[in-house]
Amino acid sequence: MKNNLIKYLSTGLVCILVLTSCDNGFEDLNKNPNAYITPDVNSVFSLSEVYMNGQDYENHRANLIYASAMVQHLGSFAYSGDKYAYSTEWSGAFFGSTYSNGIKETSQLLFTIPNTPENANKRSAIRIMKAYMFHRLTDLYGDVPYFDAGKGYTDLILKPKYDKQQDIYTDLLKELDESAQALDASKPFFGSSDLFYSGDVAKWKKFSYSLMLRLGMRLSKVDPAKAQLWVNKAIVGGVFQSNADNVILNHATGPEGVNRNPYTTPFLREDLQEGNGSTKLGKTFIDQLQNTSDPRLRIYARIESTGDNTPASQKGLPNGYTSGTITTHPSWTAAGIKAYSDPNTLTILRQDAPDIIMSYAEVQFLLAEAAVRGWDAGNAQTYYNNGVTAAMQMLTVYGNAVAPVSNVEISTYLALNSFNSIGTNAVKLNQIGTQKWVALFFNGLEAFAEFRRTGYPVLTPVNFPGNLTGGTVPRRLIYDETERVNNTTNYNAAITQQGSDEFTTRVWWDKP
Repeated sequence: MKNNLIKYLSTGLVCILVLTSCDNGFEDLNKNPNAYITPDVNSVFSLSEVYMNGQDYENHRANLIYASAMVQHLGSFAYSGDKYAYSTEWSGAFFGSTYSNGIKETSQLLFTIPNTPENANKRSAIRIMKAYMFHRLTDLYGDVPYFDAGKGYTDLILKPKYDKQQDIYTDLLKELDESAQALDASKPFFGSSDLFYSGDVAKWKKFSYSLMLRLGMRLSKVDPAKAQLWVNKAIVGGVFQSNADNVILNHATGPEGVNRNPYTTPFLREDLQEGNGSTKLGKTFIDQLQNTSDPRLRIYARIESTGDNTPASQKGLPNGYTSGTITTHPSWTAAGIKAYSDPNTLTILRQDAPDIIMSYAEVQFLLAEAAVRGWDAGNAQTYYNNGVTAAMQMLTVYGNAVAPVSNVEISTYLALNSFNSIGTNAVKLNQIGTQKWVALFFNGLEAFAEFRRTGYPVLTPVNFPGNLTGGTVPRRLIYDETERVNNTTNYNAAITQQGSDEFTTRVWWDKP
């Protein structure tokens, strides 16, 4: 049902897409009121779910070019992400598009749907989606417009002020708490218009608490006491219990845009080219999977020019190389760039590959960390084993064109890479963080946030000539360039409040 709904979503919402596709800033939030007098809230809700994790435009730039390269999931000899260089268009893309698409649609829905007891489920789900989008925005940039955002049409606020990340996080956690408590299976919901859970209110409640767990843990360095409070609240509330609870958005093979997987289109358009593309799986990532005999490698990677997905054949592209310097690297062969691994077009890079937005595996790794910190009475090793198992089993969503990971392979892997239950906390957290990093492949934004928070996995930074960080992994992205021109006063206030608009400025929760 979900596949059919999303397959025809762009056709049913063509008017809405026409209204939103050209937005590129806060000025465009002030739309013609006639366009929203009687919106189809079911269709707009579906569209908001599609927008929640972003489209190919912002995902290509923020997720693939920058975040995934910075955490060394990917490498590229053409793009700036793993070289810590600045591109106006790429760095600010996620900022502008998220406000213009997802934040605008969810804000409009909350304005349109009356705040009555009968609408509690609908409004709660929208608030959860909005919290998800805002946490990714603030994690990536720091202080951002929050309380005034999305009010161009409703309140004519065209130049919203920037809010402190601390205040944003306080409100996000409140929103998740209130929304989870308000969800009630006896009340109406969106039914089949819900692309994630087909109207299953209980799963939305788990999503809210699981997201609360993620955000609560994000405070571990800046405010451990508050972090523990919210982590415990999430656990008591009820987080994901299996892969059946995963937030997954299914896709179709066409048309390009709303329907296709947002990571697939950029690769097929310019970064694959029968193995000649400029973006490849990173050497750090490939080495990690090969060195641990990880069976996921055959699912994640293959040599596109030959179709070879055997783990031993895979070769990752070193980070920080250009087309001029890579040819001098010892790994360079006559096969050239074609010898390096691409994302597997039979699985994760299918045009209709589902998008794993948040998973039970991630939740288990967060619980493992909580146990190590003494914030949860559960067993860290059990959580770790559950997380690894779930991370391997969830890849069945990509189909069976490549053999899924078997239970025997999972047991063998856990025996070879067992949890060091007698090691130091640093050793345990490194194991947990590294496994989470692998499970977050293609979710570079979350992997980038968790690397900054935990320091794991341990990465060797790139010191590319002319980089803007002094050879250290960036701590944030730079704001959308248009904000300096169109929202100057508030932009200047933000950098005065937070610090220079640079890669090296740490966001509030990112303490050394």
